[in-house]
Amino acid sequence: MNESDQNSTGYTPPEEMIDHNHANFSQIENVMTIFVAYNQANIQQGIPWDTWPEWELCLTAMNPEIHFENDDDSDETKALRAHWLSVMQFIHDNEFIKVDEYTIEVQGQHGAEFSFDISFESEVWIGPGELLGYVQEIQDKYGSRFIQRSIPYNSPSCIEHSLGALWVCPDHVPELGGTQTYFTESWMCLSKSEDDTFPSALYSLLCLCIDDTEIWAYACQRDVDALERAQWMEENWPGGIPDQDWEYQ
Repeated sequence: MNESDQNSTGYTPPEEMIDHNHANFSQIENVMTIFVAYNQANIQQGIPWDTWPEWELCLTAMNPEIHFENDDDSDETKALRAHWLSVMQFIHDNEFIKVDEYTIEVQGQHGAEFSFDISFESEVWIGPGELLGYVQEIQDKYGSRFIQRSIPYNSPSCIEHSLGALWVCPDHVPELGGTQTYFTESWMCLSKSEDDTFPSALYSLLCLCIDDTEIWAYACQRDVDALERAQWMEENWPGGIPDQDWEYQ
């Protein structure tokens, strides 16, 4: 970094760090750059991020209600901004997490890998690569101009993992370690609680992936329950439940 690139405080001015004209601000990688640019002092001092960007978030698909700080902002709006600052710092600082364009990749502490895309517009995580595919589809159909429309994702709330389909529950998982699954894929669905903000839910998801234990216990138990249900069905209704009897099951 040249001295000419720094202001009097020793930090690079945000306008020089952020590519306002060419960056794709639908990508978390470039949204992260905005937050980093405004929290350089916090990063160097090792303190919590507390500086909200001045105007650049209006280039992103983040909730427009939080773009600009106002004196009459509600406590809920202030809390939402704090949640975004917290999760962005967590992603930036954590050695187990990296971002690549639209995708977040997480290395679990027991060796499993997890990945998913982030949609700021819909406030949802989806299967890795799906957002890029959607953007390309829109560009092929309408050109490169921005299209305001709801996004019909195929895998909302899904994350991909490295164990593949029909995985065996990792040995380190209490009680369920070593259990063979029968109804699982190379992805799992983990939905955001209605009571959570999106950034706080994202923070919890990242912690689950890094922990690399409870996430498998949850998914494996669902598979165990599904297997027990399938076995009960086979024992009690080998030919399938007649339509008129479904209400009793």
